[in-house]
Amino acid sequence: MKKLLFLGFAAGLCLFSQGALRSVTPAVPDAPWTKGWWMPRHEQKMQLVKAGGAPIVFLGDSITHFWEDRGRDVWNRYFASGRYRAINLGFSGDRTEHVLWRIEQGELDGYAAKAVVLMLGTNNTGHFPFDQETPEDTIVGLKAVLDAIRAKQPQAKIVLCSIFPRDPKPTDGNRLRNGVVNKEIQKFCDGRNILWCDFGQQFLTADGTLTAEVAPDFLHPAPAGYEVWASAVLPFLDFALDAKPGDERVFPQRFAATVEPTQFAVDGPSTVIPATQLPDQVWWKTRLREKRTEIVDGPKEYDVVFVGDSITHRWERPNGGGEKVWAELKQKYTLLNLGIGGDGTQHVLWRMKYGELEGYRTKLFVLMIGTNNRDRPEQIAQGVKKILETLRAKHPEAKVLLHPIFPRGKTAQDGARKRNEAVNAIIRGYADGTDVLWHDFNAKFLDEKGGMKPGLMFPDDLHPDHNGYLLWRDELLPIFQKVLGK
Repeated sequence: MKKLLFLGFAAGLCLFSQGALRSVTPAVPDAPWTKGWWMPRHEQKMQLVKAGGAPIVFLGDSITHFWEDRGRDVWNRYFASGRYRAINLGFSGDRTEHVLWRIEQGELDGYAAKAVVLMLGTNNTGHFPFDQETPEDTIVGLKAVLDAIRAKQPQAKIVLCSIFPRDPKPTDGNRLRNGVVNKEIQKFCDGRNILWCDFGQQFLTADGTLTAEVAPDFLHPAPAGYEVWASAVLPFLDFALDAKPGDERVFPQRFAATVEPTQFAVDGPSTVIPATQLPDQVWWKTRLREKRTEIVDGPKEYDVVFVGDSITHRWERPNGGGEKVWAELKQKYTLLNLGIGGDGTQHVLWRMKYGELEGYRTKLFVLMIGTNNRDRPEQIAQGVKKILETLRAKHPEAKVLLHPIFPRGKTAQDGARKRNEAVNAIIRGYADGTDVLWHDFNAKFLDEKGGMKPGLMFPDDLHPDHNGYLLWRDELLPIFQKVLGK
C-alpha cells in the first residue's frame, strides 16, 4: 500500500522522463506477441485497414476483442454498419507495448477516423507482480499509446475509457492498481480532443463488489456489460462524428467522470437504474444528438429546463400540439426542453448521467415523467425520486417543479390511469415546498365523471393538444413569476 501512496509523485516524474524509461519500462517499447493466432489476426485487421478502415476504431485488449464474442449481438446492433460503423482492433492479452507495435505496423494508417475508443491497461497491471511493474509503468505506456494515436490520426477524437473494474472486492490488488491508473490517466483528457469516459461503477454493486453475474471471470464483462459500454460511449461518438474541423467545443461529459455507484441492471431496465439498452429508433438518437449540441452551443444560463418524455417533447415537436405555445414562451424565457418521446425514468436517468445536466445553470426544472414505465407504482415512484435526487445534486442552485403524471385513458377505470394515480399519490410526498414544488392541475383535464374533457387531448387520450398546452402554460406562468421574478 505504501507503494500505491507514493505513486502520485512517482508518476509525475515518469511522465516527464518517458524517453529515459523507454529502455527499462516494459509498458513502453513496442513489441509483438508470439502467440500463434495473434499475427494472423493482425494481418486480417490490416486487410480491413487497407480496404478503407472505418470512421470509428475500438482499440484495446481482450475486453475489446470480445466485442466479437460475447458482445457480438450488441456490436452488430450498433457498430457493424451505419453511422457508428467501427473496426475492432482489440487483441486478447495485449498490453500497451503490443498496441504500440500494432500502431507502428500500420493499423491506424491510410484512413481518417472520427473517433478512436481506447480501453487498455489491465494486462499491464495484472500480468506482473507490483515490484516488477508498478501502476506508473502502465500510466506511461498509456500516455505513449495516446501520443501514437494522435500522431497517426490527428483529426480523430480519442475516447479514453477507464480500465474496467477487476477482481471481486474494491480492496483486491488488481482493482487498486487499476484505480490508481484511472485516477492519473483521466488527467490526460481535455474534453476537446481526448474525452474521458468512465462508467465502471455501473458494473459494481453499491458496496463496490464485482459479481460473477456481471463478469464471470471477474475481468471480462458478461454480454449485458457490452450493452452498458455501448450506451455509455454513444454520446461521445455523436460528439466526435458531429465535430467540424477546428471545433473547440468542450464535451459536457468530461465534467461527469465520477458517477454514483448503482446496481448493474443484469435483468433489464429498472426504474432507478440508468438504462442499459436505449431505444434503437433513428429519431431517438437524432433527438439525443440535437439536444447535446444545443447544450454545448447554447446559453450557459437557462430560466427553465423541462425534463420528461413525449408529453414534454411535444412542447417543441412540429404538429405535437405545443409548438406554438412553446414559441410564445421562448419570447420571454430562456428554455431548454429535455423531453424525448417514449422515455421512462431509466432513460431520463441515463441521459442525465451522461451529460444533459452538465455545462449550464438554471433557476427551475419542470419534471413530469412515468407514464411510459410499466412497473409497479412504488417502483415508478422510486424512479421519479431518483431523478429528483439527481437534479438536486447536480443543480443545487435550482428549484424543481414536480407535476403528477397527467391523466391517461378515456375513463377513470382505465388501467394506465389507475397506475399513474397510484404513482402520483406517492410522489407528491417528495415535494418539500421549498426546493421541490408540487403542482397538480390534473383535475382540469377531466369532467365530473373522470372522463377526458373534449378539446384538451389528442385522440390517444395521452398527449395534450394545442388547448392542453395552453392550459399547461397558464398553470406555469404564476409559478414562473414567483420563482423567476418575471
